[in-house]
Amino acid sequence: MASLLPEPGPALLAPPADLVELGVLRGAYGVKGWTRLQPHSVQAVALRVCRHWWLLGEAPRPVRVTGVRRQGAILVAKLAGCETPEQAEQLRGARVGVSRADFPPADDGEVYWVDLIGARVVNRSGAELGTVSNVLSSGAQDLLEVRHGERVLLVPMVERHVDEVDLTRRLLRVDWEADW
Repeated sequence: MASLLPEPGPALLAPPADLVELGVLRGAYGVKGWTRLQPHSVQAVALRVCRHWWLLGEAPRPVRVTGVRRQGAILVAKLAGCETPEQAEQLRGARVGVSRADFPPADDGEVYWVDLIGARVVNRSGAELGTVSNVLSSGAQDLLEVRHGERVLLVPMVERHVDEVDLTRRLLRVDWEADW
């Protein structure tokens, strides 16, 4: 797949340490080398804005994005050097990542899920509930997966239950109890 690599440059020789997996390539789209991408989040802001992606795996490889647009529930993307459906089809199953440093700033009152992973979670009475290990989408609402040892809590990521998100202190204050 060397044809999909951008021109070599010092910034792209080694993958950045802050790569975040954001989606999976699902095969060719059309006859001009576009590929379908299933994003892990509905908004897919970073994928739509960033023009340098990484194909993740044992040896992450950079790709330059020359075009991307929403097509229903998926995105379709044109990658530099990918000119035929056959080339696009060879990328099927490739996981796509973007450097966290390349994400656009979050809007007021919004956060990126990746920034919540590892944050401490305490309830209104100050009891430590655990740390965020994942953020899941249930369709109706996002859920914080909070782990403390073997115990796993699923806390709805809604205003009613999340009182405060302090990314600087890596802390979430919630209206939730350990035995719920």
